[in-house]
Amino acid sequence: MGRSLSDNFKRRFGDPARIKVRYATDKMTSSEDLYRSEQISKAYAGVLKGILGREPTQDEILGKVDVSKTAPKIKQWR
Repeated sequence: MGRSLSDNFKRRFGDPARIKVRYATDKMTSSEDLYRSEQISKAYAGVLKGILGREPTQDEILGKVDVSKTAPKIKQWR
């Protein structure tokens, strides 16, 4: 039988955990928020491009089309 989720976490990060989460105390400005949103959108589109093997459509990026049911285009080497 496999290890439990908590056992895996303890094995990877120690007990007590050696990681600490720190949240920002200052609020972001609107320009920082806009820049961060753009970078996240580009990263998301890049991941979809890697999964699909082609440029994702706007509907795929917005989540209107189920990407799990879309077959990736496979390049055939000849």
